[in-house]
Amino acid sequence: MPELEAESGTWGTARIALTICPWGRYTLVIIDEHSLRGPAAKFHITVVGALVQLRHRSMLARLAKTVEETAGSAQPVA
Repeated sequence: MPELEAESGTWGTARIALTICPWGRYTLVIIDEHSLRGPAAKFHITVVGALVQLRHRSMLARLAKTVEETAGSAQPVA
């Protein structure tokens, strides 16, 4: 599972892990994010979790749109 540590300015840093696996004819993407350092790590409460979840939904929607658009224009590999 790939992981990275992301810097989020004044909020501190977070560990983000991505898991991508087949799900029938679809793909399942799981994002696991935990605050490591800074104010977000000290105050990791329900409100912070809700904001992170909204950001993930937005990010996954953009990712899905990009993949679908790219797949529609992809040329077959010879």
